[in-house]
Amino acid sequence: MNPVTFGPSAANENERRREVAIFGHILTVGIERVGPSQTSDAELHLQTNALIDTGASDVCIDYRLAEQLGLKMVSQTRVGVVGSTAPAAIYMGRLKVPEIGFDRVMPLYALKLKHPSHEVLLGRSFLQSYVVTFNGPSGMFHFAGPAAHEPLSAIEDDFAT
Repeated sequence: MNPVTFGPSAANENERRREVAIFGHILTVGIERVGPSQTSDAELHLQTNALIDTGASDVCIDYRLAEQLGLKMVSQTRVGVVGSTAPAAIYMGRLKVPEIGFDRVMPLYALKLKHPSHEVLLGRSFLQSYVVTFNGPSGMFHFAGPAAHEPLSAIEDDFAT
């Protein structure tokens, strides 16, 4: 688990989580299936490490995670990858990042890669909820939020890069 430091101490947990510093670029995340199911809770949830990826538009997962959890596919698309595009299935799932108090049902883009370097990439659809600052010399990501501004739409986000 990454060392976590919090901002100024406060009276309650919500206030304490308003500003969080994470050492490194990996966060522990939980992914859960949403909706009714005939299986046990253990089969509906998994925990893994995720890479913070400011170059990714969305939260991307390895397709094997979607299959393992039995996530519901809602659409298909093509996504940009380094130098090309690749097909992706879009699943709905609950993404939890306990270190910063993130818990949201959202689209998760599943790609079929033979040897992914990480099972989960946390892109801008996740990061837009916070004001995120990276301090290169210390290797610390500072999360403040949720952000005071409205999140960018998908079209606006594509023009921002």
